[in-house]
Amino acid sequence: MALGLFSSSVIRERNWSWLVDVLVFAVVAAGIYGVLNVAHYWFGEATPAAEISQSPRALPLYAFYSLVRIGIAYVLSLVFAIGYGYIAAHQPRLQSVMIAALDILQSIPVLSFLPAVMLAMVALFPSRQLGVELGSIILIFTGQVWNIAFSFYSSLKSIPRELQEASAIYGFSKWQNFIELELPFGVIGLVWNSIVSVASGWFFLMACEMFVLGKRDFRLPGLGSYLQTAASAGDTASILWGLGAMIAVIVLLDQLVWRPAIAWSDRFKFEQVERSSVPQSPILYIFRHSGAFRWLRERAFTPAWDRLTSGMAAPPRTAPRKPSRVAPLLARAAAVAARNRTPT
Repeated sequence: MALGLFSSSVIRERNWSWLVDVLVFAVVAAGIYGVLNVAHYWFGEATPAAEISQSPRALPLYAFYSLVRIGIAYVLSLVFAIGYGYIAAHQPRLQSVMIAALDILQSIPVLSFLPAVMLAMVALFPSRQLGVELGSIILIFTGQVWNIAFSFYSSLKSIPRELQEASAIYGFSKWQNFIELELPFGVIGLVWNSIVSVASGWFFLMACEMFVLGKRDFRLPGLGSYLQTAASAGDTASILWGLGAMIAVIVLLDQLVWRPAIAWSDRFKFEQVERSSVPQSPILYIFRHSGAFRWLRERAFTPAWDRLTSGMAAPPRTAPRKPSRVAPLLARAAAVAARNRTPT
């Protein structure tokens, strides 16, 4: 009986692992197809103004385009914020100037950047759709990046002294100190401020996708342009469909991206008292128990990361000392003296 229960539990576990692998493979395949589709559209010929359909059937494609723009703008914001915050925290001479500039740029409305950025990007890529898309991405970037940069800078400045002394004792290089101490200490702040920054990116989405300057129309297909077109036409049903689609995308982002990120970042929490509750995420659990993902992590990600970190590790402080030539001579002299010594 016990053997039957054990075998049935093993079968259920194997079936669950197989379903998880299929789900991960489907997500990866869908992501690759989406990247290829977006690349084909962006590097195609520039269209004067996209025709925005008011049909609810167009909402999934529009939601995908808007999500890609916000996602790329967030990745650029994250990279810029980490680099900017790191330089400001480690360069005392530039710190005051960089923080003041960050504060000034944060106070400038995003719409003030709109004409100059859009015209500059279109001038760089006059015959490709990439110019208009990059313009909208950079505008969303300006609405997200400042909050994340302030967060990472504050995290670096608040690292406890005992942790910094420990990294100095172990002889960490700048790269090791960044990877092992500074970045993990700032992860939680980056995650929570990223949620707020992306929320503000949705606010500016409508202006970035529906920009008109004089006789030039830079309209882009997306949720923002869908909602603004519906509002201009007074189509209440289309407005409700667009709002429903945007709410659905935000809820999916919360469950598929931010909840797993919060649960994963909890491992880096620095506290003295143990907590009774820990954030959980079913999506993070699925990825952690996926056989395919575990195989990729053990065979590809972990070896590549180990090579990168070992290549940038600090060399030993002191090289091993060469054996002295005087020591063997002294040993021989001591041995000869011991043999020639007469007992007293």
